[in-house]
Amino acid sequence: MNQTKTKWMVIAIYIATLITAIEATIVVTATRAITNDLGNPNLTALIFSTYLFSSALATPIFGRMADNYGKKRIFQTGLLLFLLGTTLCGFAPSSWFLLTARVIQGIGAGGIMPMTFALIGELFDLSTRGKVMGLNNSAWGIASLIAPLLGGVILSQLSWHWIFFINIPFILIVLTLVQLFYQEEKIYAPSSQNSFVQYSALIVSLLITLSGIQLLVSQIFIGGALLILGLLTLFIFYRQETKTTVPIVPIQTIQIRNFRLLTICVFLINGALIGFQVYLPLWVQTELHLSATLGGLALLPSSIFFILGSYYSGKLLLRYKQKKLLQLVLAGALAGFLILSFLPNTTGYSALLLLSSFLGFFIGTGVTVSVISAQAYATQENLSSVSGFITLCRTLGQSFLVTILGVINQRSFLAQNQHIAGYHHVYLTVSIIFIFLLLVVSRSSRSDG
Repeated sequence: MNQTKTKWMVIAIYIATLITAIEATIVVTATRAITNDLGNPNLTALIFSTYLFSSALATPIFGRMADNYGKKRIFQTGLLLFLLGTTLCGFAPSSWFLLTARVIQGIGAGGIMPMTFALIGELFDLSTRGKVMGLNNSAWGIASLIAPLLGGVILSQLSWHWIFFINIPFILIVLTLVQLFYQEEKIYAPSSQNSFVQYSALIVSLLITLSGIQLLVSQIFIGGALLILGLLTLFIFYRQETKTTVPIVPIQTIQIRNFRLLTICVFLINGALIGFQVYLPLWVQTELHLSATLGGLALLPSSIFFILGSYYSGKLLLRYKQKKLLQLVLAGALAGFLILSFLPNTTGYSALLLLSSFLGFFIGTGVTVSVISAQAYATQENLSSVSGFITLCRTLGQSFLVTILGVINQRSFLAQNQHIAGYHHVYLTVSIIFIFLLLVVSRSSRSDG
């Protein structure tokens, strides 16, 4: 692919990532308006969980299908499903119609996200991949900043329906760019006669696991039982896949010890990132008694330095090698979270901004290094499947840890009747996670990129 076409594809990938990132956050501003308009006060949680569940379930399936039928076709399919779901959400006359549309939208997002990773892995070498992935990751930081503001403007001037409609022209732009500037050779890959059974088994296992995670907050025993059952069914599925001639998940790559280590890093670092992003703004509001706007702006330095860390991760990876660089960034993030674990509630806003910058750089570097290092174990035949698996680990890590940290925060607050106690225990838990990651990475045998 020539340089001009590659640049246009970077734009397409970035816009695709941005619209899925905005969609994951902008709906927050509209939930009250939606529930009031549709007359269903119990709709709030379902608006998010249906989108999250469907995107998580679709991710590994689309990744495998892309290896069979080509990244272009699957990327376009994901975009078209996202377009259909978005349009239906905007026209939703009832709560059930909206939830069905959110499922379609989530399935589309499950086709978009792994393809952006796979395309970056295909189009760029290791030294450039970090820069492009850093640029692409900036979409999530930008979305977290502009989505609430954009949502507020739309709700004040128009209606909640336009929260969804605003995505439509951008999806059409991405579809056009992919059609014009991405050429891919036809892919012929074997398909298993039992693929429907395999996909069904994977979907059921993930659905049970995600349901268990979601129920941990409200019904801890039922949630815990479902989570254990889900993990057990996933293990059984994995064992069956190792015996299958044509597995639907990248079994050969998963069996590589260092790849598993890196996916554990992806799982836990992304989960820690969510914990940081949720509780720092709350700290600013409850302890410093500042506005929600200033609480959100406390994450701005983190987003900026996250982008910088991601951007330079490729160069750092070539200089320091995988193991050493991961040790450095994990140690840096550990130091930041340990400080947050013991900071008094009288700590000034400027000090929190400084910590936000510090953690943003180390987490951004850690996330990107983990992803591009894990992706390096993929072959041309299973690049999309591996990217889908990495994306699934990222989603599951965020879902699992945001739930666990929520339980820890709630119980700590109830025990001591102080918000700061909850925040301290959350960040102490994250610190323990990083200690675990440091020990695991330090014991790994491979040190090259």
